[in-house]
Amino acid sequence: MLITATGLLFGSQTAMAAKPVGPPVDKVMGHSDAASIVVARVNGAKINMAQLMDRIYDLTMERYGRREITPLLAQKIKDESLKQLIMEELAYQKSAQSIKISSAEVRKVTNAQIKAMGGDKGLRRYLRANGLKNRAAFEEQIRRMLTVRDYIRQNIAPKIKVTDKELKAAYVRGRAYFHAPENVQVTRILFFADPNDPQTMRQILQVRNEIIKKYNNHPEKLKANGTFVVEKNIHLNKMADKELYEAAKKLGRYEISRPVKMNGNFYLVQLTGYTPAQNKSFKMVKNYLKNEIMSRKKQALLAAWRKQLPRGAKIEFVDVKP
Repeated sequence: MLITATGLLFGSQTAMAAKPVGPPVDKVMGHSDAASIVVARVNGAKINMAQLMDRIYDLTMERYGRREITPLLAQKIKDESLKQLIMEELAYQKSAQSIKISSAEVRKVTNAQIKAMGGDKGLRRYLRANGLKNRAAFEEQIRRMLTVRDYIRQNIAPKIKVTDKELKAAYVRGRAYFHAPENVQVTRILFFADPNDPQTMRQILQVRNEIIKKYNNHPEKLKANGTFVVEKNIHLNKMADKELYEAAKKLGRYEISRPVKMNGNFYLVQLTGYTPAQNKSFKMVKNYLKNEIMSRKKQALLAAWRKQLPRGAKIEFVDVKP
């Protein structure tokens, strides 16, 4: 999958081929006109209304879905969308000063993306959805993205270093996660009945049948009658609650046990959560920790790089409303 320019600069993992290629009409209406309306210039390079509309749509859907957007929030999304587009243009201009992408590589990546889209039909949908005129425009989009990607690989990625000291410190901080006991969580039903009365077992089985068939495995819906109490989301102790603990481990999620006798009382238990014991050595999690630390450092370096990009740049805004 090919990460977009937005993903490269702002940490998103959205892949170009995974972007919707058939968006609602409200995203693409008026693209031909919008493409001719300039909303900003970055060292002379134009950013048009179509690009801004697309980015506003993408940000809105990513963060808010189809929820109603207030005028104040809409303005905030518009401002952030324009800022992203400007930063991407600045990043490309900076990268293009030292990075040149061959036509052969552009064609290779373009062909792979078109294949992932489902061929020419998918490409046509993508072009319409993103206001691109033809395949050449799509290839230009690919070339720009590859230019920024290679600049980051050559100039930012090599600066990321992770020491063993950092890894071991991270392992110590995550000890509670890497070393955790088995956890069994249940809804527990305690019955106030004489365990020696022959009627007790019949009554408990009747309640169990009611939970399963009448209340669809929701014991909290039982009507209280003073003969039992329902306790939700209890974390069982392996030693103190041994009988319940062992019975619950054999259950499927939300399954109701048979009657269990413990400390002279009868119970039913429903498994509501289970986490196996964790006992991961430093060696087992070293690569995971390294990737996590490298990711954080990369984002910090990218943030610092983005911060200096506008210095000395000529950025002009045109006050228009999408």
